Amino acid sequence: MKRILSILFWIAIVAVVCSLFIFANQRQNKLVCPEFRIEIDYQNAPVLVTQSNIRQEITRQKIKVRGNETGAIEVERIRQLLNDNPFIRQAALTIGVNGVVKASLTQRNPLVRVIDLKGRQFYIDDEGALMPLSQEFPARVIIASGNIKPIGKITKKSGLKNGQPQYKNLPAVLQEIYVTSMALRKEVFSNAFIEQIYVNETGELELFPKIGQQKIILGDTTNIDEKLKNLKVFYHAGMKEAGWNTYKTINLKFRNQVVCTKIK
Repeated sequence: MKRILSILFWIAIVAVVCSLFIFANQRQNKLVCPEFRIEIDYQNAPVLVTQSNIRQEITRQKIKVRGNETGAIEVERIRQLLNDNPFIRQAALTIGVNGVVKASLTQRNPLVRVIDLKGRQFYIDDEGALMPLSQEFPARVIIASGNIKPIGKITKKSGLKNGQPQYKNLPAVLQEIYVTSMALRKEVFSNAFIEQIYVNETGELELFPKIGQQKIILGDTTNIDEKLKNLKVFYHAGMKEAGWNTYKTINLKFRNQVVCTKIK
């Protein structure tokens, strides 16, 4: 008898809890959203999208948030819209107990601006994913051009594929551009000094500085950190002695050497 009473007691408790949960959920769904907050974490990247852009896109899709009952808000549709935005890396949408809807977004970080053989332009971000240019907010990043074959349609991707870093899914020449751009960005001197990567007819990489007329022949990305270190030492020492207008080319292809050709 005691066992039966105990079972009935716990059934009653569960029923009460479920009823309270259903009641609270129904009450929450009837709350009118007083505010739609949008927060964007730029992670020190140049601005490509703003709160205003996001609000305008949601309005264009005729999705009502503020002033709507929380239960009637098209949460999944908004999430999909945010995740489809090519400039957003991550998006989370939450509804608070007070009915406030909050979108927490992380913007992607453009690393290099690529111009292919047909003149089409796009970014590679710091994870190695392709992204279109922002017509409203152009990012000041290094430019890559030259013998770069056109690619197909740019689609948004994220994370790993087949267990590989994202940039490994790019064509070989774009992989080289990505690796070079990452190496240039992390080295303070190179990041400030180099403004363009050029892929020549043989597929070798050349760098062009913001100051001076030198062509810096990188070759490929083998030992790239060492090559950039040698370049820094050369500019800090050799160029001071010879002058900025002495050399036509600076070749970094050879291990532990910087081979220069003078202007005739």
